[in-house]
Amino acid sequence: MSALATLTAVALAGCGADNTAGSEQTAGGADSPAAALSGTPITIGYAASMSGAQASNGLGGKAVALAWQEYTNAHGGILGHPVEITVTDTKNTVPGATSVVKGFMGDSDVDAVFMTDLVAESAMTDTFKNTDVAVISANGATNVPWTTVPGLFQDVSGAEYAARVFADVAKAAGTEKLGWAVCSEVANCQENSDKGSAYAETLGVAPVGTQLISASASDYTAPCLSFAGKGTDGIAMYAGYTTGTRFATDCLRQGYSGTFLTANSGFDQSAFGKVSGFKSYGSTEGFPWWADDPAVATYRDAMAEYSPDGAWQSGNATSIWSSFELLKKALDDAKPATIDRATVMDAMYQVKDETLGGLLAQPVTYAKGEPSRPVECSWFLKFDAGDDEPTSIEPAKSGNGATGDLASTCGDSVGS
Repeated sequence: MSALATLTAVALAGCGADNTAGSEQTAGGADSPAAALSGTPITIGYAASMSGAQASNGLGGKAVALAWQEYTNAHGGILGHPVEITVTDTKNTVPGATSVVKGFMGDSDVDAVFMTDLVAESAMTDTFKNTDVAVISANGATNVPWTTVPGLFQDVSGAEYAARVFADVAKAAGTEKLGWAVCSEVANCQENSDKGSAYAETLGVAPVGTQLISASASDYTAPCLSFAGKGTDGIAMYAGYTTGTRFATDCLRQGYSGTFLTANSGFDQSAFGKVSGFKSYGSTEGFPWWADDPAVATYRDAMAEYSPDGAWQSGNATSIWSSFELLKKALDDAKPATIDRATVMDAMYQVKDETLGGLLAQPVTYAKGEPSRPVECSWFLKFDAGDDEPTSIEPAKSGNGATGDLASTCGDSVGS
């Protein structure tokens, strides 16, 4: 792939706050560790929502992609090949995401495609059909198209599971009356919250209704007062964390004293840690960043060295890291003589019962010609503002075979 604009030190300093629409950037440069590797570059196209309602997901992804690339290249690359990741803004729209993905798919030099755009991806089934390049989900996503189209690879739980897991964590938190504050920008948010409410009733948790919250709203007084008037003691925030922090702040100002429930990209430790009075139970589809584990320490160290300003204390960030790690593990195991989109696809289809030592929530297996199986495991946590780290909620049975903080929870297998 032709060299694109090199990510400069100035751009790095703005990582996590850059909303430049249409930006196309290649991480690394002449001074990158990749320059010392002799193999032909492995080129990855990353379609990420770096502007729009859910921009925080893509901006976080850009920071993780940079850190993973630089760390990987500094430690031998993949089978001696340097990695080059081009991150392009999808603008959180179906036309924008479709254009970016088609550009990557049409460039034969692109060996794999990653994607983070919760707004657009569910409408892109036709774009992905019959793909000859591996397309990898870089964070929690809808099941469509990730678990319906062959050639797409999902290794974390999707939105459908998240809707149920909100009810599970509500039960773990002792919630009696559950309200839903859901994003108005993503079409399936309200649909999934309705399913989550129905599931909550089977657990003995009474749903009190749904309030749509927009990322562009100036305040959330009205929905907060509505929940308060119904005696709500648990609010599931089914929205990005930048919206969630503002919503939680407004509700606390209105006297809300209950628990907030979070999941996946709706939680960022640093952001919620600044919201005075915030109390939460949650689920993360990405591995616990606070875990005392060598592989997790590597993640923390890499982010600190290569993306110091990136948001890294979230399941959004760790799920993206583990997706890149899964690609590396697949190629390391397959050891193809040459690396191109065909051998990358073959390597991904050789993945069997893989957990990356606990970085994935459940064993992942891919079968050629078949779509990915839905992931229905995650990690449960408790976090209040002022806590140094989240506290893991121990499962009754580990879903991924790991122990300690990396032991995942599947379905309603919550510890007693």
